[in-house]
Amino acid sequence: MKRITALVIALLMLCLMVPTAAMAEEEKPFWVTHFNDSTSEGAGAIFTQPYQNAGWWLHFAFAPTDVEGVYQIVDSSNGLSDGLALPLEIPEGGFVWAANYGNDYIDLGIGDTDFTSDGCKNCIDDVVASWMTGTLVKFNGLDLEALTVPTSTPGTLWYDDAYVCTATYSIYEGDANVTVPGDDESSAPADDSSAEASDDASTDASSEAESSAAESSEASNASSAASEDESSSADDAEGGLGTGAIIAIIVAAVVVVAVIVVVATKKKKQ
Repeated sequence: MKRITALVIALLMLCLMVPTAAMAEEEKPFWVTHFNDSTSEGAGAIFTQPYQNAGWWLHFAFAPTDVEGVYQIVDSSNGLSDGLALPLEIPEGGFVWAANYGNDYIDLGIGDTDFTSDGCKNCIDDVVASWMTGTLVKFNGLDLEALTVPTSTPGTLWYDDAYVCTATYSIYEGDANVTVPGDDESSAPADDSSAEASDDASTDASSEAESSAAESSEASNASSAASEDESSSADDAEGGLGTGAIIAIIVAAVVVVAVIVVVATKKKKQ
């Protein structure tokens, strides 16, 4: 009896844990120390306006999507090894993130500042291995309106070991469509050639339209009825079970199985 109870509890915990793990996203530190600054070493900078230089930096351009906090990489440029990176165009409604390792001038014997840091290096190495054009990335802790640097140690220099960056990112596995503000095909200007059509052609077209009015009306009614049927079917489909309901069903099933096993065991003992 104790073994059966333990097995049921284990199955119940497994059912509850699996859906949660599937929905979880792995978050990693996102190195952001400056805004619109292409001169600082060992920095991670977000650009919301055109910039220059930054040849020894790694650049990624992000366009917004229809999912809050999720952006898609639309362009990149890597000059970490050769210094030949080019500044990227800022996507409308989006931004460019760029970072560089920085130099340790103390180790080089030509200065007294070490601009390198583990936070910067680890972030660059991670994104080089996982980001590419088309990748969807979800960001947390970014203030793209006030352009506030995400840190819990604002009084500490970004290359200091005690500096803490609080922004994070994760690869987004869901569906998201790139959105460009003001990009509406319906608002595109009409073709000039249509405006140059002759009055005779317009008159003929108008006559043909009037002669087919009855047929268009009947077709419209039929189409409307079909659309209502399809809409009703779509509504029914959208009313499917959510994750919470699925979990509840699994839990209920496990409980029922447990009860059946317990009852069967008692009958055998009798």
